[in-house]
Order: sequence, then C-alpha cells, then structure tokens
Amino acid sequence: MAWNEPGGGGKDPWGNRGDQGPPDLDEAFKKLQAQLSGIFGGGRGDGGGGGRGAQLTGGAIGMVAVVLLVVYGLFGLYQIDEQEQGVVFRFGAAQEGIVEPGLHWNPPVIDIVEKVNVTRVNSHSHKALMLTEDENIVDVSLTVQYVVNDPVAFLVNVKRQEGCLDHATESALRHVVGSSMLEDVITSGRAAIAAEVQQRLEDYLDTYGTGILVSKVN
Repeated sequence: MAWNEPGGGGKDPWGNRGDQGPPDLDEAFKKLQAQLSGIFGGGRGDGGGGGRGAQLTGGAIGMVAVVLLVVYGLFGLYQIDEQEQGVVFRFGAAQEGIVEPGLHWNPPVIDIVEKVNVTRVNSHSHKALMLTEDENIVDVSLTVQYVVNDPVAFLVNVKRQEGCLDHATESALRHVVGSSMLEDVITSGRAAIAAEVQQRLEDYLDTYGTGILVSKVN
C-alpha cells in the first residue's frame, strides 16, 4: 500500500505530516553547512586567523626594527688609542673639542670620526740646489722631524699637509742659505743654520695654521 493512498497511515518518509510537500534541498544543504562550520569553526576561524596574521606581522616588524637599532648602535662604537686623538665631523663640519683616548660612541652616518696620531714623530726629507750669499751653488739636504699638536687644524686648515710642509721647508731653507756664506753652510755654521731654518719653518707653519709642530731639523 502506498503511503499516499488511503489507509497508508498518512506517514511521510520525509518526516512531514499531512499534505506537506518534500523538504527544500537548498535549505537542508544550508543547515548542514552551518552545522559543519560550527564544528570546525569555519566562520570564526577566518576572522581569528586574520587577527593572528596582523599580530604576527606587527611583531615581525617590531623585531626587525629592534635588530636594526642594535646594529646601528654597535656601528657607532669606536676606540681611540692612547697615542691618538679624534676629531668629530658632523655632516662634514668639524665639531669643537677633541675626542680623548678610550671607548666612545657617535651616531653612524651622522658623525664621522677621524683619528690622528699625536705622539708619533714623523720625518720629512728635503733636498735642493741653492745659491749662497757669496753666489756659490750648494746642494743642501735636510730632514724635518715633526708631530701633530692640533688635530683639528691638521685635518681642516690644510688639504695636503705633506705638500704644505714641503713648500714651507723650501722657503725657509732658501731664505737662510741665501743669507749665509758657503763656508758656514758646509762647515761650522751648519748647526746654526739648522736652528734658524727650524725657527723660520715653525713660523710659516703657525701662520698657515697647519697644526704641525717641528721638533728638530737635521
């Protein structure tokens, strides 16, 4: 006996009673989908995953920023040795004051620190043919020993320190030898000539503001 025939008991295999039709398949599918989403957390998972992703991205950016800051700070550390002094150039302009020996920090890129050895005795040799007061030609050779006593002036005032020293030595030597007799230059007067050359050379270097101090002329 069919279920819709009289006496079939009015039982609907779809669970409906009376003369209701078969259920809507689309509605059933939506309910099943909603139940599955509730079990696996589909709807809430999308929103939660987006939040965790944003937090992860923000944390990674913060960590990278901290690492870069630490690296930047480490690059700013430098050591000035006992025989050195430092001059700080900020955006190319020399700053007042001398950096003394020890461990120091300056912001990289913004500051550049130039180190100058202020204890080492440097040597500069010079040789030239010159005319004495009695019109004799003499071949003069000398050695200038010097130290740097003003690092700022040494780095800022003169572009080519060795060239400046060479020109000043030539000028001082020609002036002294040109006012001396040949015998004084090659014999007993050599020590006096060396002392006079040194004094005149120091005057020239001070006038130029080279930061060089002559310790001896041989």
